[in-house]
Amino acid sequence: MSLYRFKISSVCRNYSQAAAAVSNKSHPQGNAVDQKIPSFAKSLFVGNFVKTAFARSTKEVDLPKLDKLYGVCVPKEFGGLELSSASLSEAYKRIDFADLREGIAHGSVVKCISTTGTDEQKRNYLPLLASGECIASYCIYESKHGYDIQSNETTASQKNGKWIINGSKQWVMNGKRANMFLVLAKTMDECNRPESEQNFFTAFLVKKSQNSGIKITTEGNHYNVTFNNVEADCILGSENEGLNYFTMFFNGDLLESSSATLGEIKNIVQKSSQHFQTHDRSSMIKLGKLNSHLYTMDCVLEFTSLILDTYNPKSDYEPILARLFVSETTHSCLNLLNDLGLSKKSFKYIENSLLFEGRSNLLPIVGSLLGIQYAGQFMADDVKQLRNPLMFPKYTLSHIMKIQRSLKDKPKLNHYIEKHLHPSLKKQALDLEYCLSRFQFGVLNMFINLGPDTCYYQMILDRANSIAMDLFAMAAVLHRVSQKLSNSNAQLYPTELIFANVFCNSVREQCSRRVNEILDAPHNVVDPHYKTIGQNCFVEKNYFFEHPLKRNIF
Repeated sequence: MSLYRFKISSVCRNYSQAAAAVSNKSHPQGNAVDQKIPSFAKSLFVGNFVKTAFARSTKEVDLPKLDKLYGVCVPKEFGGLELSSASLSEAYKRIDFADLREGIAHGSVVKCISTTGTDEQKRNYLPLLASGECIASYCIYESKHGYDIQSNETTASQKNGKWIINGSKQWVMNGKRANMFLVLAKTMDECNRPESEQNFFTAFLVKKSQNSGIKITTEGNHYNVTFNNVEADCILGSENEGLNYFTMFFNGDLLESSSATLGEIKNIVQKSSQHFQTHDRSSMIKLGKLNSHLYTMDCVLEFTSLILDTYNPKSDYEPILARLFVSETTHSCLNLLNDLGLSKKSFKYIENSLLFEGRSNLLPIVGSLLGIQYAGQFMADDVKQLRNPLMFPKYTLSHIMKIQRSLKDKPKLNHYIEKHLHPSLKKQALDLEYCLSRFQFGVLNMFINLGPDTCYYQMILDRANSIAMDLFAMAAVLHRVSQKLSNSNAQLYPTELIFANVFCNSVREQCSRRVNEILDAPHNVVDPHYKTIGQNCFVEKNYFFEHPLKRNIF
């Protein structure tokens, strides 16, 4: 599908332009990082552990029975439920997976209106959206350009004081059922010139009617929507600032989609559990791994919701890590289910939904860029000194000592995380500290070795994001287990300790390996070699077909 034919650099540029955490955007305190509410996940890149976030306690979710999820994100003053992140996650765990796309598309538009809409727009649209009388969807992407929305061709121009939209959008969810669309269209034609290297977009709300000029066609599970001189109802947000909505739609549904994925996997396992063969050791080990995967995914989503509800509701990196962890772990669960003899027909739908999710290749890069941008502000002085060792001999000497400890695999541990956990988890707390110290050392050396070109080494960024994802998951598991053990007699929960021990051992091993690969970058990493082999493969293939007489035939 052409949806996936995009340049990652273009997408990340679009994302950075829209996100609040771009590297060239000033912070509230000049160039300093805001220390009032430090990011839990981003702090992992600098070896910090935000204990204030970790000390929060989760509460049981009292979720009302919901037939549809139309009003879950709508503020109460407009007739919605305005659920917390924890309740929203629980609601999507219970949703029928077939209704996921509809709920996500509708909810994403609701969030945009609630966040950027005027008071009049909120009064006009949100009550209808909350009741389900009006069903919404968004029209953002185009077939030729995928996620590279800077190249989109749908335009909006003013005629007689009204905005008229022309163009076509693809991969629209709820296309048939929706009676209102949020459309991203190119505006300010006089500025949309190739030499400017920048296009301007505006977000419009468009209601569907029989004579509106909107044509909808079906394509698989999605719809194509064509606008032919369609009059927009209103502008959402500010004119020529539509790129902000790229960020909202790119990561606005991560918690919901992750929760629905976990809920679907749990349903599949529950329905199929009676057919599993448990008479041999191999099957029991696979079932143990499956159960461990479900547990860790639950911990990650619970911890992510906790951060969004009680610590920092504007956290942007934690939902990315949660989505990536759930997607990766779900693939492992499906492989285990297949090994246990479950027919692929039983999980074909969820497997396809993961396979054709366009963000899967982008999220690790976007996430790591958020992390290293945050780390760069902390480490700027350190990197400057280490790249000029003769001018800063004292600091260089201390770094050499760190290198020696790293080579001996004995990093300095000084976070005392065990003080914030149940005493039974001291060993796991030390594992987390070990990984934090190693990760910080790896990120610092990544800046030193790669310099300003760090953001271009996609495979190295992917490794950094994978480490952050595992550390975030480790923190989530330890948070849940520590709470369980602290609230009851430890003897009642021996399985909790087993979960924590197994997962922490696995993460420590993976972290050490990935940090070593970062330290060896760029010369001793195998990814460039695979790229060369791949290029040679295509060269040889073309030569084979273009010069059949020159082949050696045996």
